[in-house]
Amino acid sequence: MNFRNFWASIDKINFILILILGLLGVLLSYSVNQQFLIINRHSIFYIFSLFIILFLSQQTDKNIRRFALFGFVILIILLGSLFLFDYEVKGAKRWLKVNSFSFQPSEVIKPFFIILSSWGIAQSIQGRKYYLLTTFILFIMLISLVLMQPDLGMTILISATFFCQLFIAGLPILLVIYGLIFILSVSIFAYYFLDHVKNRIDSFLGNADSYQIDLSLLAFKSGGILGKGPGQGDLKEKIPDANTDFIFAVAGEELGLIFCLIILIIILSIVIKTLLKILKVSNPYKIIATSGLICSFGLQSLINILSALGMIPTKGMTLPFVSYGGSSMLATSILFGFLLSITNLKNNE
Repeated sequence: MNFRNFWASIDKINFILILILGLLGVLLSYSVNQQFLIINRHSIFYIFSLFIILFLSQQTDKNIRRFALFGFVILIILLGSLFLFDYEVKGAKRWLKVNSFSFQPSEVIKPFFIILSSWGIAQSIQGRKYYLLTTFILFIMLISLVLMQPDLGMTILISATFFCQLFIAGLPILLVIYGLIFILSVSIFAYYFLDHVKNRIDSFLGNADSYQIDLSLLAFKSGGILGKGPGQGDLKEKIPDANTDFIFAVAGEELGLIFCLIILIIILSIVIKTLLKILKVSNPYKIIATSGLICSFGLQSLINILSALGMIPTKGMTLPFVSYGGSSMLATSILFGFLLSITNLKNNE
């Protein structure tokens, strides 16, 4: 790769912001796990993710769609295979496990589906209506497999992103209304038929044990403005899933309000910078794809942060590029790689 050509064509500001966001996640990973003095597993994931971002950011639009189709097919097969194995975590079949390595297909499939659905919607705008039908079939297939795991949070995220794409594409508002009704219906169904969903919502409403949220809020309060210092927090040992779902609370306790605000500013900057870039684009596929990718990233970040602050029920969702986890890092690096490719200047020539 020619670095001069790469730097001349890439969205420099977003690329730098993405690098910094990942580095903040690496810093937090050492706070959570201090067993390694030089390099830990999260750092390795981060370095690997950078190679993926660099590689994908230099691909053409056609290659990106090819990768998306290939990745989607493979991951749909893996999602279906989950039900053939007995491996469960908290009553959910979301992970494939081989020795000490676990992989969550529903996390990684999101950016692939966004690219495919964007292409399908864009083609339907140009009069090829069967593309939209095919896109809806793929959507129903995907969320059915995710909901069967069960994973309500991921189902809502994928559905919200998809209907956001439809809205951006200017398709009938009735479709978006149907989407909202669908999400609401799934949520109500999950509340009455899935115990872990009911417990999380009851906990949020104050009708059940709120141990996780109480500890998370206590972590923010004890951290104050500057925090206790890296590795000095003690609540991370007590908060379940501190290194994934509640990594923002760890940041609040150990590095303080200012550090949390920096994370928020970086996330908002990536979202706003991308949305402003869309205003200069005329290609329907690029507009829908870019909107979908940044919507997925922004919504997932928002859900994780609001959950940690006790403002919505916990969803069991990672903070992109900050939380620990190979599947999450892989999914986010693919998303950022696709995003930087679509906005790459050489792909607009």
